[in-house]
Amino acid sequence: MRVLLYILIIIEYISFYYVFFGKRQFGKGKWSKWICLGIDLFSIVFLLNVNQMGLVLVLALIGAIINVSALFDITFMENLKLFLLCYPMLTILESIIQYGLNYYLELNNRSITIIYTIIIIGITWIYYALAGRKIEKSSFVLPTAISLLLSAVLFIIVAMITYFTYALTEILHTANGKLGLGLVTVGGGIIFILVLLMIYYFNSQQRFQLENKMLEKYNEQQREYFEQLLEKEQKTKQIRHDIIAELVEIKNLNDSKEYNKLDEFLEDMLNEISGISNSDYDVGNEIINTILNYYLSPIKTACKITVKGYIPDELSIMRRDLCIIVSNLIKNAVEAVETVESSHRYITVVIKSGKIFLDIKINNSCNRADGIFVDGKITTSKKDKNNHGFGMKNIENVVKKYDGDYTYGKENNDFWAEVRVKNNRSSKK
Repeated sequence: MRVLLYILIIIEYISFYYVFFGKRQFGKGKWSKWICLGIDLFSIVFLLNVNQMGLVLVLALIGAIINVSALFDITFMENLKLFLLCYPMLTILESIIQYGLNYYLELNNRSITIIYTIIIIGITWIYYALAGRKIEKSSFVLPTAISLLLSAVLFIIVAMITYFTYALTEILHTANGKLGLGLVTVGGGIIFILVLLMIYYFNSQQRFQLENKMLEKYNEQQREYFEQLLEKEQKTKQIRHDIIAELVEIKNLNDSKEYNKLDEFLEDMLNEISGISNSDYDVGNEIINTILNYYLSPIKTACKITVKGYIPDELSIMRRDLCIIVSNLIKNAVEAVETVESSHRYITVVIKSGKIFLDIKINNSCNRADGIFVDGKITTSKKDKNNHGFGMKNIENVVKKYDGDYTYGKENNDFWAEVRVKNNRSSKK
């Protein structure tokens, strides 16, 4: 029974981390798993020789922390932060189920604990099967400061529930004791649900604000792009207006056989026309044109830029989603080349649009010491890691929405990223 309880509590916490905290990336360290297995075996052997319920629970909680660290790709500090939030939430849920079991069943405390732990594991995975796997896996993960504050509040609530339960059962012995326990239990259940809803709502608001900022950025980029187009159109009109006078001047220089002046005059004309025609990047799509020109035009003299491909304006992909994909890919490429020597800077953008798929591939130079990859995963190289790194997550979310693929890689000083999403033009936006 003691060993079973130890194993069930570890499974309970692993399940909660996986389902609610979105820890679905398994760690690659083999040594950590062997060490964890050794600790588990030692704990099991130790529990066979003790009969103290409190010691079993303490060892199980320590084992849960160690097993989560070994199983998932998670740092110790992140694990500790999530545990401080997970423990009081599970305690509240356990107290609710425990009250119901004590009301209907006459069993010892250890048996009750095993039963409600099994029930919680079942509830967790039923929720995951019905709804959990359909929502964003980071929906219940909070920033560190807010998570710690909420943990402190939950610990206070757990202490209050424990005190009221003890007072009603051991001190007061009133006729309405069961009613009071029922109210405490219902209150605990409401608190548990409200906490989950609050976390989900907070993260939804955060994502909404980030998307709004991105759309505002896109609108600003679009305004600047259209201002550039307007300036280009004005220059084009000016050339059209002056073309007759310039042709007359060309004829006069030719008639007077002033070929040197004629050559200089023609060169000036060609430079002006070339400056207009090369003032932007055009792949046929207004959104992508806006983003390409906003990020690439300012650095085109300091970086070798190649843009290939064509994509129409009419796509089944939502404009916002297309903006999220392209802007993050281009922005990351521009930030990467800024860390490279000017002679080695390059960005290549290749876009292919078919009847079924849209492919966008970015190649760019990068600093070999940037540390773009950590344990095979892409990460932000900025110091403020809490406020950055959302770009790649946003790309992954959009790609998943369209049943696409997002791949990337790095070799020496070259980085590439490729996005492929379904683009059924017959479908509605």
